Parts: sequence; C-alpha cells; structure tokens
Amino acid sequence: RNIKKKWNEMTKNRRMKQNPQKGKRMAVNVREIAKKANVSAATVSRVLHQSEQVKPETRKKVEEAMRQLQVTAGELVRNARMDTRIVGILVPDLSNSFFSECILGIEEYAREAGLTTIICHTKESDQEEVRYLRMLKEMHVCGIIMTPTSDDNDYMNNEYLNLLIDMKIPVVLLDRDVKYSQLDGVFIDNENGAFNAVKLLLENGHRNIAMISGPLNTVPGRGREEGYRNAFEFMNVPLREELIYEGHFSIQGGREATEMILREHPEVTAIFSSNNHMTIGCLSRLFEEGLKIPEDMAVIGFDDIPILNQLGYEITVVGRPTKEMGHQAVKILAKMMNGKRTDMTRRIILIPKLIIRGSERLCRPAD
Repeated sequence: RNIKKKWNEMTKNRRMKQNPQKGKRMAVNVREIAKKANVSAATVSRVLHQSEQVKPETRKKVEEAMRQLQVTAGELVRNARMDTRIVGILVPDLSNSFFSECILGIEEYAREAGLTTIICHTKESDQEEVRYLRMLKEMHVCGIIMTPTSDDNDYMNNEYLNLLIDMKIPVVLLDRDVKYSQLDGVFIDNENGAFNAVKLLLENGHRNIAMISGPLNTVPGRGREEGYRNAFEFMNVPLREELIYEGHFSIQGGREATEMILREHPEVTAIFSSNNHMTIGCLSRLFEEGLKIPEDMAVIGFDDIPILNQLGYEITVVGRPTKEMGHQAVKILAKMMNGKRTDMTRRIILIPKLIIRGSERLCRPAD
C-alpha cells in the first residue's frame, strides 16, 4: 500500500510539472456567475453586496450558480478587484484646468502601474459624490483617488467614511480633506501661496487689496484666506474685513464678487483671487468696465491660466505642481495596493510657487 501511495504521488507530481495549471481551480469571476445564473453582471454585484433591489428568486439563482462553481462571495469580490485593476477618480469640477492637469498626472503614472482609471465628475455636489462612491463599490474598484466637495458637513462626512470603510480598499485624498478621517492624501500649502501673493502686493505699495475667497467649508478656501490675513499681519498693515468677498470657486462667483468690489469699494487698487475660475470671472468683469490691468487694477490669481499667457495677458499667479500632485497620489495608492501600507497616515504637502509676470507693471506702487 505504501508503494502504491508513493507511486500515485509521483505520478501526480509529474503531471503537475508537465501541466502546472491542471489541478488548480481557476479564479471564477462575476461574469461567469452571471452567465451560469442567466442574469446580468450588475445583478450578481447587487447580490454580493446584499442589495434589497434583488428579487428572492433571482438571489437564489445566483447563489446556486456560486455553489455549483464552488466560489464564495468574498472570493468573487477579491477576484473582481484583481481582474479589473480599476481606480476610481472623483473630482468636483472637470471644467477646471487644475483638475484636468491632475487627472493627466494620475493617468500618466497609473498607466505605468498597470491601472485603469474611471473619472467621476461630482459637480461640487455631496449627493453626486455619495452616488459615485456607491457605484464604484458595486464595480469592485481596487482603489480611489478623490477630491471631496466639502470637509465641513458632518452628515456627509459620515456617509463618506462609512462607505469608504465598508469598501475595504485604499483611498487617497487629493487637494481637499475629509473631516475626522485618517486618510492618506496629497495637498498644497494654500496658506503659503496666498501669503506670498498678498505680501508681494503690499510690498509694492498697495493697501486696499480685496480678496475673492473660496468656500470656507474646504481646506483650500480656509487656507488661502488665512494666508491673506497673515500677509497683512506680517507687513504690519491693518486688514479690512469688508474687502473679503466669497466667490464659491466659480466663474460667476468671481464676476459677482468683482462687481460688488467695484461698486462698494472704488478705492481698491488690487485684487487677489484665490482660484483660477474666479480669476477668469474677475478679469471678464474688469474688462467689461473698460479697466486696464495693471494700469487700473492689479490682479494676482491662485492657479495659472495657460490660455491667458497665449493671449498675451501677463497675470502674476500662484502656480501649483498639478501633474506632480497626480503622480504622488497614484504612487501612494499603488504602494497601499501592493501591501506596503504602514500604520502611519501618509500626507504629502507640496509648496506652490509665485510666478511673477510683468512685475514692474502689474505690481506697481499704488497712487
């Protein structure tokens, strides 16, 4: 009996060497279960995540197919993630060149890492963001890079955290934070960028400097306003609270804020706009009034606007390494996906650079 047992083992080992795949159970995926049960892959996904939208008889068909193919729900989810290698990217405004540049950086590095990206445009909407997170959960993505719409809404942040924890996948934040989270992320020193911009205006003699700020329920909005305030304190110049206007990070918001500045404070000689879209709105309103830049109004914006350079407008800006932000976000995500995560939260803060154009005119001493 011992000789026969040993012979059988030797024969089995020899066959395995000749055909190493034989004897191994191939990984079953969602599509195979769907085909076996004669349902859609989306239905199988809903069964795996215990959705109440599935009829009891349909659920039984899917569970029977899983039993016949000898696969568990946990194995299916893991196999789906390994099979797809899809990373979800959530951004609040695709029309903003900052996010477009970040996505270019993400896709460039993701391609090298063998990852496929799916872009989700949340349109600065909390509800859209949660909807996309649920969709990505059903798609079994292997990671997420996201720019939250807000970090100051307790209810929505609880939604984020519950969803993200339940998905059990790596998540990296980009540019904005999530309140109460311990998530990794890549950010910009917003306070530093705004401080240097406003300090430059103050050094060139401007005292009545208006600010078009972003929403204060975001890290960039708060950081840039803090930088504006710190510059006045550093230069020992009194700050006028009434010269701070919120522009909501939008072109229309920039237009409306500029209109109020011109109407309510004609003494203003310089405007600091804390977002590229608001800068576009600001400039368009100034041009409508026939004002020349910098002869009639000095303007510095946060984020570069490449099209203005091509049109010959020399606007000093706070430039950000946008593609590098995308690169760094994917690097962190790839390490986490490969099991190289440590217990410490990894947060990278990049430093913006003040790009001075036409400085002898743009930042001329105020009258």
